[in-house]
Amino acid sequence: MPKNGFTMIELLVGIVIAMLCMITMLMLFKQLTHVGLSSTQDAEYDAQLQSGMLAIQKYVQNAGFGSGQQGDIASGTYSGNPAIFWRSVKELNVTPIAYECRGVGEVITTEDGQKVHRLVLLKKTACGTSEAITAGSWEKDQPIIAIRNSSDAPIYQYAIAAGSGCSPFGIEKTSAAGLKQITLTAARQHMTGIGQNIQNVVCLSNITTT
Repeated sequence: MPKNGFTMIELLVGIVIAMLCMITMLMLFKQLTHVGLSSTQDAEYDAQLQSGMLAIQKYVQNAGFGSGQQGDIASGTYSGNPAIFWRSVKELNVTPIAYECRGVGEVITTEDGQKVHRLVLLKKTACGTSEAITAGSWEKDQPIIAIRNSSDAPIYQYAIAAGSGCSPFGIEKTSAAGLKQITLTAARQHMTGIGQNIQNVVCLSNITTT
């Protein structure tokens, strides 16, 4: 005589199989959501990183304008982190010539249990050529970007050198002028080895090497 319906054991086995399928789907959904969120955060991080690099490049191009001395730009520290400082002449038609000192530094704070790296434009009120550009009292002028990062290590690094590999438009490689350059390095989040750092070389066409 044929059976009608399912036995209790068959129903229980079916329920267990259905629950396992639901748990697997939920775990897959959670993983996909996590990957999507991480990708979005990484993309936003890289975009902010590049924005900071572009801002630094724009600002440091003023280094040496109106003076052109090697001492018009130097690397140092601000708030315990790497920074870059430069001197320029704001208005060439003003007598006597008044120098303007600017810099870019990084300030790291902890907010809501996470590290926040703020790239800030710096200024120095008393600015002249009698002391090193890195000396004196520097203060914040305005914020540039803010990046959230789990690390205490600074994101941006600066290296100044003279090299014939730097030849912007209008500058000859064999010339003594325009061969000063700065290498900007920014550390990417969650990356190791190749691709961990982004590097850009900025030609300082106002600075002479002699």
